[in-house]
Amino acid sequence: MLPVLETERLLLKPRTEADLDFVAALNTDQEVMRHIAAVGDPAMGREGVAARSFLHVARGLGYWTVFARTDESEPLGYVGLIPWRAELEAGTAELSYRFAVRHWRQGYASEASGRLVRHGFDALGLPAIAIVTHPENAASLRLAERLGFESDTTRDSVTIGYPPVPAACFRQTVTACQPRVQPTIGLNAR
Repeated sequence: MLPVLETERLLLKPRTEADLDFVAALNTDQEVMRHIAAVGDPAMGREGVAARSFLHVARGLGYWTVFARTDESEPLGYVGLIPWRAELEAGTAELSYRFAVRHWRQGYASEASGRLVRHGFDALGLPAIAIVTHPENAASLRLAERLGFESDTTRDSVTIGYPPVPAACFRQTVTACQPRVQPTIGLNAR
């Protein structure tokens, strides 16, 4: 079972079956999907989302639905840590995130993603986390920079979008993250 994670403004709750319709609806929004995949792609429909949503929960990886702490009735979006494509055995995870357009430009993606990165390094002991985004997705490029991820130009075979284009890949290691990570428990905790 994935834990509930919190930030000052947000609750990150493990994805449930009840969240699948929300995610499928996000995946039908042309603006949301502009740099991700074609609207109508079966992999992005409810069945496709359901098929991959819970595969890695036993390993501590998966998806969290993001809610405002002041109103848990409407999801804002989601974040996830999923196995990184070519490095499943190396323990690297990929940071995934998607928010409804009406919740863009409010810092939610940065806040939720930052909390999930800390969870990945602190609680899961991940050695590295990757971000894969479309090279024209300015908001995701800024998010990667804000979170301290560095460009990873060794991943030139990774593609994204429809039609597929070479992805912009970023990587952060636990060592590089240490100065940025805020402790999640007190120094005197046992």
